[in-house]
Order: sequence, then structure tokens, then C-alpha cells
Amino acid sequence: MFRNSMLGISLPTLALVALVSACSQPADTPETEPQTSSASSEVSVPAESEKVLIDVTMREGTNMGAALSPDGSQFILALQGTLWSLPAEGGDATMLTTPELDAHEPAWSPDGETIVFYAFAADSFTLWSMKPDGSALTQLTDGSADARYPSYSPDGTSILFASDPVDGYQIWTHDLETGENTKLTTAGQTGYEAPETPYFSGSGNAVYPVLSPDQSQLAFVIDGATDTLVVTDASADAELTTIYSEAIIGAPVWSPDGDSLVVASFTSSDGSGQLVRAFPNGADAEILVDNTDIFSFRPSVAPDGSIYYTADGQIKHLSADGTPMDSVPFAAKVTLDRTPYERRTYDLTDTSEYTALGIVDPSLSPDGSQIVYAALGDLWLADVEADTLTQLTDDVAIDLSPDWSPDGRQIVWASDRGGKPGLWAMDVATGEATSLCDCEMPVNNPVWSPDGTKIAYLSDAMISIFLVGTVNVLDVETGEISVISDQIFGPSGPAWSPDGSRIAVYNRHPKSSRFREGHNAIYLLPADGEGDPIWVTPVEDKSLGRRQFNRPAWSPSGEFVFRMDGALWSAPLTSDGEMGDITKVTDAGENPAWSGDGSSLVFIDGESLSLFDPADASISEVDLKPVWSRPEAYPSLTIRAGKVFDGVSDDYLENVDIQIENGIITSVSPATEAIPEGEFIDASDQIVLPGLMEGHTHEATSIGVSLGELWFSYGITTLRETGDDPYRMVERREAADMERRPWPRVFAAGPLNEGARISYGVSETVGTLEEAEDSLRRHEELGLDLYKSYVRQDYTVQNRVIELAHENGVPVTSHELFPTVANNGDHLEHFGATSRRGFSVVRSEAGYSYQDVISLISESGFVITPTLALMSGGGTRDIGPQKETLKKLVDAGGKIIAGTDSPFIPHGDALHVELEIYVDAGLTPQQALRAATSDLAENLGVGDQLGQVKPGYIADLTILNGDPIDDITNTRKVGMVLKQGQVMFDAEE
Repeated sequence: MFRNSMLGISLPTLALVALVSACSQPADTPETEPQTSSASSEVSVPAESEKVLIDVTMREGTNMGAALSPDGSQFILALQGTLWSLPAEGGDATMLTTPELDAHEPAWSPDGETIVFYAFAADSFTLWSMKPDGSALTQLTDGSADARYPSYSPDGTSILFASDPVDGYQIWTHDLETGENTKLTTAGQTGYEAPETPYFSGSGNAVYPVLSPDQSQLAFVIDGATDTLVVTDASADAELTTIYSEAIIGAPVWSPDGDSLVVASFTSSDGSGQLVRAFPNGADAEILVDNTDIFSFRPSVAPDGSIYYTADGQIKHLSADGTPMDSVPFAAKVTLDRTPYERRTYDLTDTSEYTALGIVDPSLSPDGSQIVYAALGDLWLADVEADTLTQLTDDVAIDLSPDWSPDGRQIVWASDRGGKPGLWAMDVATGEATSLCDCEMPVNNPVWSPDGTKIAYLSDAMISIFLVGTVNVLDVETGEISVISDQIFGPSGPAWSPDGSRIAVYNRHPKSSRFREGHNAIYLLPADGEGDPIWVTPVEDKSLGRRQFNRPAWSPSGEFVFRMDGALWSAPLTSDGEMGDITKVTDAGENPAWSGDGSSLVFIDGESLSLFDPADASISEVDLKPVWSRPEAYPSLTIRAGKVFDGVSDDYLENVDIQIENGIITSVSPATEAIPEGEFIDASDQIVLPGLMEGHTHEATSIGVSLGELWFSYGITTLRETGDDPYRMVERREAADMERRPWPRVFAAGPLNEGARISYGVSETVGTLEEAEDSLRRHEELGLDLYKSYVRQDYTVQNRVIELAHENGVPVTSHELFPTVANNGDHLEHFGATSRRGFSVVRSEAGYSYQDVISLISESGFVITPTLALMSGGGTRDIGPQKETLKKLVDAGGKIIAGTDSPFIPHGDALHVELEIYVDAGLTPQQALRAATSDLAENLGVGDQLGQVKPGYIADLTILNGDPIDDITNTRKVGMVLKQGQVMFDAEE
């Protein structure tokens, strides 16, 4: 499993290697004309002397660990993913590891000469060692399996750890002399079962191993609905004995006499933390500390028998008899690069003509001569031989994912033209459309069977396909629908086997049940629903790129085309799952589809729509795409407002007329008694404010026009989309900008970019510098507005991402605070979101954030989207600690924008919950409203055009029937909503 890689390199060398790698230049790409209305500005990289550097000193730590040396003289702190040396009496801490190493949970060797820890390097967690001064940094394990939670054997000859190559996390030992790794526990012992459901929780994973001082007993924790601390005879395959159970149990440490273990845990009753002494002899556990915000890392027992542990942001100390003693003070200084860069500029009123980039699900006719695809809300037919483009549908309905019937006479697609999402078929000769099903849930990605009698498609199984879907089969003649899969977390579109017996999708193959990430693999389902699915993995421990909306392609001759490392690959594949040798089709491409005769393959890549000819391996680009533009003129309008919240001021403007010409506010002046000429809206007894903005959402176009209408009904006119299929995002943005359908403005991030292991269907594998550069190329070609660096993207790669994104004028957002903030990243999503570590360094298990987090955000200008509506379950759970953090952060000058992470909580309504939580936390209603208007517009780079009621600004406006400053819940009383001066919602209609 592991290769013993004794690098023996010093910290400065490691940092230099990372710096050189991060500064490598991207591959040359051809110059192209601008394709979107988002004009990029050239940005020069500042010289080192021009950089803006900020020092921040951390005196408290959030989910911080501390390991005391055997002689009691020195701590190794694990603070914000970095290891620090600290004298035992406290003082200034010295950084030992680079932030890019993302190092955690250090443990001392018995002789005090070495530290072992785990770090996220080269796309997986591996074990490392170093001397207490940071020298002799050495990587101990390697490979795709994660290795975590190390501890030394008492004789110093080996290291125990947990790893997940097979059967979830089990306990292993690493022999320091030979480098050999030996597995100590089995799934049978720990009760591990492989996860099968879309959302799973850990059970049967063995973690946090530690040997007793005489090495006769092994203790570790097994996770589950209730965690258990177990001990077993270390010399044989002995039975496990449970000595302590609790909702969550951290890493234990043995007492010097071997009679007990000290461990941090969290109760199931109220979630409070405690420090406990557990006894292998079966005696009841002794609670040493109760009702504290304890951190779940291994405590330390000093030579005098006293105990050190971390809680409440501090290093705490108990005497041997359990008496609380003074905490250990520390000061850890970090330097943050906060150099400004030139943001991309926007002209949201530009009426120039643009070529559509949101090309969705291209499909080839049976003979390969024609391509049908969705763009700008409609279906388009590109005749490659005739070099013509024909619009097949032309209405407000959203049309997606067309596919040709095997005889070429019909096209099936997903549409909401019947008033709700469903499957439709078009007669190609006549253009006549027929509904194929009265589907209960939104549908996606229909594909004809080879014999033309059935259609496989995806159906939403929850709120939207972004979360969970099933694979369904429609019998075209009878209309009967069969569900042939269990619920799948973000599946790809389907592909039929040549004989029609199997349907292939991409599915997430979990590595363990302890963490949600796994590898995308081919999942072969029996088309009749009878029998077991078959997993096919073309290359072990590699993901097949993004799953969702990025289908595989299976030719009539059995050639299976899939995406991996950003490239398209092909291999013969049988219905029984036997795969032959793989060959590369193209260096970059996605979402492929074969012609019915297998003579041609269509695929997309950024701004390109291309055809691959397997006969000679040639690739030709198809330049047949529709164009779009914004409307050139809007009628004049006057709104007479009783009160106006202008998006900036604390006080209302009262009794004013808002003059709007061609969608732009031209004046805000005292109202007269006269009724002005032209269109007029009397809001003299209402409150006008800028259109509300949702700062963190994930959409699904297949829900239909009703989703756009829903947004407007909640007063929302702009969306910041933080992760989805990039082509669908761009299609939404283009269709909204040209007003093809009623929809808020869209600012799009594209996919969730992480490493080899991924989770969501829209997660992209971007785990190397080369993949990062290619990812940013596509990002720039599609004109995406922000970049999402996600859970398992390592920091060396993230550094390159930040550099390239900033060169394009685009901000980078992340789930992690540090070192993103130190490397000039822009934004943090959530108060403590999913982390690859299994714990957050932004908030504790109990929900608290300490001075390190507050200072890093507030002193740097870093922006955070708290998503407290999500954290509170839509306002149903108490999140008092996070509300405290919000107030502290804002009072310290920290920047926030309002976002919710819908659809995990309902689209639209969630934003109002978010604002209500802000006010309940102690923010003023004006601060809450600014977070959803002017502050968010500034964050998007359009603060000069949106987010204020002011001359020169676009007239995106929400009119309320209640006073939100008097009562923030009145934001729900939406009377009317305008986008660019056009009424999009009227509560009276």
C-alpha cells in the first residue's frame, strides 16, 4: 500500500520546492476574441516589494491541538493547519511547518527526539516526522490511501496510525527500521460495512490508536452512531473490550502506569464537551472536566502526572489531582499576503452580440451529420455538412439534454413546457412535440435505448438533482416507468450498452464511511432493474472527472469513452464490466456522445464544440452556435416611494420619486403631487430597497421556469452560484441576461474543484498544478465569475489557482480559512464547513470560533458567507455560538455577505431566515440588508452598478409591504420586484 519515502529534506527546501512548483507557467493557449459580456482586464503581478503584507498574531486557537514533550519542556501546537514550537511555560510560538503542508495531530517519540504527524501533501494524507526544531522533515508513508492519527509505540520502534486502503479505516503500524506497514485490525473486528446510501455516517472505522506503556494493550476508537473506546491484547488477534462510549470520542492517551486512559468526548444529550478518565478494568469513567468547549485531540500527561488539553481556545492544565491550573499563554504570528489585484470589470447594460458559451448536452444524429444541443433555453440543430444552424424550439420553457432516436426520426429532451418538468419527443420532420410522461419529479439527461423502445433518464429524488437522483427507464410504447437504481448522490447522465442490457452512469465509489469523499467510477446497472450493479474502475484510485451533467459515451461497437484528468479516454467495455486497454482520445474534453453508427464523437471543452473521427483520430471544431444580446431599450418608469433604503445609509429616504430610464435609475428626488407621465408605480405607502441578492446557492435548471419565478417572489434579483456544472451555469447566466426567461442575474463559480477524492456530482478533480492550469483555462474561456477551491484541493495547487485566477481578475473562494487568507485568497464559505480533516479550524464541535479566526478574517479583509440559515436547519436549531461569532466578527470590522447554501434549505425562503438570524445575533437590520445588497454587489465586482438605489445604478428593486428596519421579518412581505426596471413579480397578480 505505502512506499517508504525517506525524503529527509529540510523545511526551507520543501518551501522552495512548493514555491517553484506554484510559480510554473501555464501552457500556451491560443488567443480568442472575448466571448462573454464580462470583460477581463490585464493584470500585472506585483513585485515582491509591492506586496501588501499583514501580520496577525493568534493568541487563541480554534480546534487547536497541543502535544507536550516527554520531559515536559516543550509543546508542539497544531494551530490552523501548521505546527508550532512553544515553551512549556508559554510565550512566543515558532512556526515549524509550512502552511501548505496542512499538518495536524502531532505526537512525540518516547525519547523526545522526533515528532510524527499527518499532513495533506500530494493529494492525500500521509505520515511525516521531524525533529522538534522542524529540521529533518521526512515523509514516512505514500500512496493514495489516507494515513492519519499517528502515535509512537512506547519503545520508539514503530508508529501506529489509521488508514483506509480497504475496509474503511483500520489500525496499522509502521516499522521505522524497515518501512514496512502492517495491518492490525480487520473489518470483522470493528464492524465496518461499506457505505451504500448517498448520505452516510461513519460506522466501524478504527481510529486514534495508542499502545499502553508496557505495550501489552492497544486502545483505539471505533466510530458509529455512538463512538466506543476499546482495548485489546496487542500481542494477538484478541477480542475487543469496550471501556467507554459517547456521542463523539477523541484521541486517548494512556496514564504512565497504564491503569487508565484520558480522552476528550462530547455528550449525546446536549453536545457539551468533557475530559474523561476511562478504565480498562471496566470501572465507570471519571469525568475530570465537564461542560466545556473541548477540542477532540490527544491530551498530554506531564511527568508530574498533571494533564494538558485544549479547550475554549486555550491550552488548559489540570493538576494530578484534577485541580484546574493556569492556562498556557501563547502568541503565534503569521504574515498574510493581501496584495490587491485588478478585478474583472462588468458592463451589465452592454447590448453587444455574443456567441453562446452555455452549450448543454450536445447529441449526434445517427449518421453523425447533425448535432442537437440546448442553449439559451431552447434546442438548436447544427447541420455540420450544410454548415447551418436551426432553432428547433422558441418559447419561455426551458429545454435541456436532447438525444436522437436510433432511427433519427425523433429527438427526446427534458422540458417544463407542460407547466412542470417532463420528457418530450419531437418529430424531426414536422417539429411536432409530444409529452412522453407525467413525471412526478424533475427529469434530466434522457437517452434512447439502442432499439428505440426505451428511454433512460435521471429523476430528482430530493429537492433537486444537485443532491440525489435515481436512474429510471421509460417504456416509450406503454409509458410505464421503472426505477432501476437506488438513490445515487449526483449521478452522471446515462449511457446504454450496445446490447441494451446495461445502463452506465458515473457514481461515487466511497473509500470509507468516515469521510464522504471517494472516487468517481463507472456504475453498470441492469436495464431491467434485476440483478446487482457492477463497478468498473479504469485506473485504480483515480476519479473519472466530474460526474454530474458529464455523461460517458458507449458506442455500438462497445467503445466506452470517459473523462479522466481533464482528458477523454476510450476503452472497449462489455456489458459484464470487462474493460480493455485505455487510449487517450483528446487531451481536454467532456460530456461526449457517439453518433448512432459510431462514426463520430461529439464533445465540449470550454468554448469549443468539437467532433472526433475515430477512423483517423482527427478532431474538428464546429463553429455553429447561436448568438445573444441584452435588450437595447426599456420603457421609462417612475416609482413613488414612501421610504427608500438605498443600500448604504442607515436612514431611509422618504417620499421620493425614483426616475428610471432604459432600466437605469436617473434620479432619486423629492416626490411631487403630480403624477408623472409614462409608466408609474405608486409605492407611497411601501418601502423600496435594492433587489435582494443570494450569496451562496446551487441551482438546477431542470426545475424549470418556476425556480426563476420563485426567486423573484422572495425579492431576489441576483444569485451568486457557488458550484454546479459550468455549462449549465453559463446557460442560466446567458438566458437571464438576454431575458429569454424570467430569472435573476447569475454570477457563476463553475464546479467544486478538489483533488483525486471527490464528493459531489459537480466536484471536479483538480489535484495537480497541470490540472489547475487547465481548469483555469476552461474557467476563463467560459467567463466564469469566481473560482471555488474545494475540500480536497491541496494548498500548493490552491496557491497556483489563486495566482492564475487573480491574473484573470477573478476571486477565489474556499471552505478553508488558513492558509487561503495568507496566500491572498478572497473568500470563505460557511462558519466551519465540511473539511477534509474531519474537523473545522473555523469553529469547534460546539460551534465556537476564537480570536485566531476573528483576527484572521477581520484584519485581512477576507470575506465570509456565514450561511447560518444552513447551520440552523432553516432556523430550527439553536446556533448561539455561531451568532456570537458573527457579532464579534462584524464588530471587529469583518466583512460578510448573505448566503444560505440552498437547496439544502429551501431556495428563496432561506435568505430571509439568514437575515433574521443576523439581526437576532445583534446586527442592525441595516447591516443585515447591506449584506444582501450593496456589500454583496461590491463582493461580486458590480458595486458600481447593483446593490444601491442611486442615480446611475441598474433598477433592480424590491418593494416591500412592511418596514424591514422596524422588523427584519418584513423582508418577506414582497409586494413587487423589478429587474432592470421591468416588473418580474407582483403580489397582486
